[in-house]
Amino acid sequence: MPKEHADDILHMSSKKALMHRVPWLLIGLFGGILSAKIVENFERTLEKNLILAAFIPLIVYMADAVGTQMEAFIIRDLALHPRIKFNKYLIKQVLIVATIGLLLSTVLFITSIILYQSMGIALTLSLALFLAIISSVVTGLLIPYLFEKTRLDPANASGPIATIVQDILSVTIYFLIASKIL
Repeated sequence: MPKEHADDILHMSSKKALMHRVPWLLIGLFGGILSAKIVENFERTLEKNLILAAFIPLIVYMADAVGTQMEAFIIRDLALHPRIKFNKYLIKQVLIVATIGLLLSTVLFITSIILYQSMGIALTLSLALFLAIISSVVTGLLIPYLFEKTRLDPANASGPIATIVQDILSVTIYFLIASKIL
């Protein structure tokens, strides 16, 4: 990452540091409210299958965690290799993320079958987890890459924006799948 658009936290004022961070966090706050409204729209699905509420944090967390790993990698790799071949990088990450998603979804499927003896619940959870993890490629790679290309410091903006976008994607994917399967 070129130094001219990266914040040097050690040499900038606290006020300037706050001004670079708070707007992104406010976007996240309002995105969280939007996420809650999305869940509210699936009230009937939740009423019929209350167990789904218990898995919201799992689905959201796993997709966020995979996305956060990718964010860290791309921000580091952009700093170390400013002329990175993004398409090649993207394909490699998609393959890795798909493998991670398949592995974690399979474990969740088997565990859900054992715990809940419900094919519908197990299929809903595992498919939602897989697709939420796959969607983290958008938030984990594309958002930091776009911030870098628009000369905004990805270290300031990527985390809050990617997290809330991923949360909204994960909740939407989860409840769309649940409403179709259950």
